[in-house]
Amino acid sequence: MTSTTLGDDPRAALRRRTLIAAVLAGFAPAGAALAQDLPIRIIVSLPAGGGVDTVARYLGQQLGEALGRTVVIENRPGGSGTIAAKAVIGAPKNQTVLLTGGNQEITIAPHLLADPAYRPMDALAPLLQVGTVPSVVVAAAGAHANQDAFVRALAGGSAAIGTPGVGTPMHIALEDVARRSGGKFLHVPYKGAPDVLAGVLSGATPYGAVGFPAARNLLESGRLVPVSVLSQTRSDLLPNTPAVAEKVALGQSLPEVWYGFFAPSTTSADEKSRIEDAFNTLMRQDAVRKRLHDLGMRVTALNGAKFRPALQAESDYYRHAVVAYKVQ
Repeated sequence: MTSTTLGDDPRAALRRRTLIAAVLAGFAPAGAALAQDLPIRIIVSLPAGGGVDTVARYLGQQLGEALGRTVVIENRPGGSGTIAAKAVIGAPKNQTVLLTGGNQEITIAPHLLADPAYRPMDALAPLLQVGTVPSVVVAAAGAHANQDAFVRALAGGSAAIGTPGVGTPMHIALEDVARRSGGKFLHVPYKGAPDVLAGVLSGATPYGAVGFPAARNLLESGRLVPVSVLSQTRSDLLPNTPAVAEKVALGQSLPEVWYGFFAPSTTSADEKSRIEDAFNTLMRQDAVRKRLHDLGMRVTALNGAKFRPALQAESDYYRHAVVAYKVQ
């Protein structure tokens, strides 16, 4: 009598394949649940301690609690925000990695970099625009610390103004305002808002332009004075500070500085939907909105569908501005 093995018996082989298929099918739901329990990494495009970082840490904690998942925050500043953006775009597909950032790496950098492969509008999916912050021109107390003196200095070509860096929203907004006032300004690029503020406090530059959250404590303490908001209208966060458009006729509204969350476009639709739904729920909570307002933001809470066309319109503005004002 000839013995047979499992491999020799077609019926045994069929039973084995059926068993394996059943086991794998049984594991599928558990595997999906485990994927939802994996940590979420949030990569921040600016240094720790700034406005973007504060928002990332606050909403990251809220997101983790809402989803029952661990959230890890990682700061990767530099490269006009592109270091963080590229890290998120190139993240392993089996991880959930989000970007918290702003205008610079999404709508400005693609028009400044000689890198056609850097296409964040295609490679990243917008999940949430948290809110906007006013760009405020600040000065130390003195005769020059008012909008009239600031505009006169711009028109006369004598204004030295610090910004958080080349190609930042503040830099491009000032180029636009200076051009429309009939003058120009001496751009002093620093490595971030804290350095801008230090330069103004020390007298190295008479004016500095930063996002309001970065300057808020210095303004409230009286160590610095708000001179002008770089916008068409006054901000409800700085109601007594004139908008620059009150003195300079702007051709169009200047883009606002915003903070937002993005995921790689390759992230699964289910995962993006889970995170976006959680964000939408959070942004409807009064306590969350109050906390963000207290951080110096005007809460907009745009979901991905509304955020994307706003980004495209802003990108079109910056593409033109970079060429027109020879930003480099």
